[in-house]
Amino acid sequence: MKRLILTVLFLIISFVINLAGAVQAEDVLKINSVHFDNSDKLIFISASAPDGGKMDIKTNTLKQPNRVYFDIENAILTGSKRDFVFERSPVMEIVVSQNTTSPPVVRVVITLEESASASDIKVLQIDGNIVIKYNDKLNVTGNYFRTIFRDFRKSTNDYYEYLKIYSQQIERNTIPIVKPDTDKKLLEEIQTSIQNTTLANTDGINYDTVKKTGINTNLKTGYYLKLVKYQNNGVLIQGLGQAQIEAPAFLSNPSRVVIDMPNTYVDPSVRNKEFLMGNTGETVKIGQFEVNKARIVITTNQTSKYLPIFSPDNQSLFIINTDKLSSAYISQTKTNINGYFNKRIDRYTNEFVLSFTKPVVVGIRRNPDSFTAYFLNAVSYNEQEFRNALSQAGLKDVKLSLMSNIGIRMTCPLSRDKVIRFDESPDGKAVKLVVSSPTPTPIFRNKKQKGSVVLDAGHGGTDYGAIRAGINEKDITLDVTKMVEAILQEKGYKVYMTRSDDSGPSLQERVDVCEDKKPDIFVSIHVNSSVKNDIYGIETHWYHDYSLELAQIVHKHLIKNIPSTKDRGLFQSKFYVINHTTVPAILVEMGFISNDAERAKLVTEKHKQQIAKSIAEGIVEYISSKK
Repeated sequence: MKRLILTVLFLIISFVINLAGAVQAEDVLKINSVHFDNSDKLIFISASAPDGGKMDIKTNTLKQPNRVYFDIENAILTGSKRDFVFERSPVMEIVVSQNTTSPPVVRVVITLEESASASDIKVLQIDGNIVIKYNDKLNVTGNYFRTIFRDFRKSTNDYYEYLKIYSQQIERNTIPIVKPDTDKKLLEEIQTSIQNTTLANTDGINYDTVKKTGINTNLKTGYYLKLVKYQNNGVLIQGLGQAQIEAPAFLSNPSRVVIDMPNTYVDPSVRNKEFLMGNTGETVKIGQFEVNKARIVITTNQTSKYLPIFSPDNQSLFIINTDKLSSAYISQTKTNINGYFNKRIDRYTNEFVLSFTKPVVVGIRRNPDSFTAYFLNAVSYNEQEFRNALSQAGLKDVKLSLMSNIGIRMTCPLSRDKVIRFDESPDGKAVKLVVSSPTPTPIFRNKKQKGSVVLDAGHGGTDYGAIRAGINEKDITLDVTKMVEAILQEKGYKVYMTRSDDSGPSLQERVDVCEDKKPDIFVSIHVNSSVKNDIYGIETHWYHDYSLELAQIVHKHLIKNIPSTKDRGLFQSKFYVINHTTVPAILVEMGFISNDAERAKLVTEKHKQQIAKSIAEGIVEYISSKK
């Protein structure tokens, strides 16, 4: 009981520190969250204006693709970009993103089918909030949630060897480095990196609606970790963007708990430092373990007692030994569970959503045989409604239990081969538990074939993709994809193409090809772009856990064979085509068309062939390893 009652320590701590360290000015408009009404015809963008005044909003239209967009001046988007994709409706996508940080401008971009009319979009202001109205049903399928926890699984043989790798030089510090006043220019670059920015149409050429950009270190990140501090018997980690962790691992000799933070860039002022945790002899250290992954290592004899806790705005992470919580702090913000929703995503995956009346503070614990989420400021739920919702889901063993005066615990027993992902809504008022079955295995139905692949050349037809200096992304992607096709066919692989000419299949049509052909893998090929012309390099994106190994192998070959480029790393990204396919699927960004030097290489036959050879080699290695 004592341990449960004390867990709320983090509530006040996180709120106070987030306010103290925030980079957002108090006199700007804050765009907080995005909601859909039950009719799927209205979109609500909640805002908090400092003076309660009206916003000056003017809609604009663009073509190729057909879009409506408007800017919200003097505004900051709290949390990360919101990206919604729609099926079988005239509205294809709605993106809310931080367009610029100096001055702060939030941009809303609505992408329509080519035949849809922009006049059907109405933008209204009601009680200081923005309402987007459309005349037809939207059929939203995009991801309203952001991932805060995911399992990481390598093969059984090398998983713990992988965890033991921590070769960075450590410097001991008795007082943690605290750097709240980070250089303004760097903060702006980091903010640009965190937010998926809508490209400006500055030279009369229509570019992709949404592209991701990087910072001057040639990294792209979802979270900029800028402060590590031992405080109130725990480790406070604070930054900008979207904090996320992977399943903790426990090592011995010495006894340690290891927590990785994917898509994270660590500020050099705290990187590779070892901080003493009081007078206990315990230490914490954080390093840039991979190009875009941070690693937290806590040296302690009580590894299983450390609990990671997320602030509702996802800007801070507090890791604390539950035996050391103090009862001096009690949360003033209470919430109730008021909704339960379940959905079977595909034959591998089930998800369960809980909604709350107010933002919830979440603690997460992953054991080998179970997953537990602690809703530390929740006080009530409806057991019967919860049971009714579970009866229709594939997660019947999930349990809720009320912890007196502290919150609600959700437990989910798991077999070792299950994979967990835990998401939270941008406003902190909903969470989603996603449970996936074992990794799909290659099908290999035709024994005469070495394997089968669906290749997807990005964009096409009226969708030019990114454009620079009269060069179209859609042309480069088709050239490279056809080269990959030729290499694989020569090696005896069966290859299906989502397009073999200048046609423009929809995202769903590309997915349909994959679901119809049931290949071993799906590979989508794209060219990247940025508002900053000095950004360059190769990225590989994956979404489902069973796609990670394919991404690692293909990316390895790309970086090895093209040494002149930058390794921008692996990213878990919810692109439509790699999210909705049910085989291992990746999306390769083979360079930046916005970088003059890289664009000059991307149009040469030699470089395109080099990229195609690398992708093909990765595909061959992956499929061969699964036989």
